[in-house]
Amino acid sequence: MDSENKKQRPPGVPEENVYKSVHWTIVLAFGIAVISIYLLLSSVA
Repeated sequence: MDSENKKQRPPGVPEENVYKSVHWTIVLAFGIAVISIYLLLSSVA
């Protein structure tokens, strides 16, 4: 039943998406989190 509902992948698209490096959105989110915590702590002091 699972094979009946599978869509055909376009050529060039791998079966599994494997990331071998850090994605830029992870770096951006981490940077925003660090800046936010810094601003939060610096406004308290």
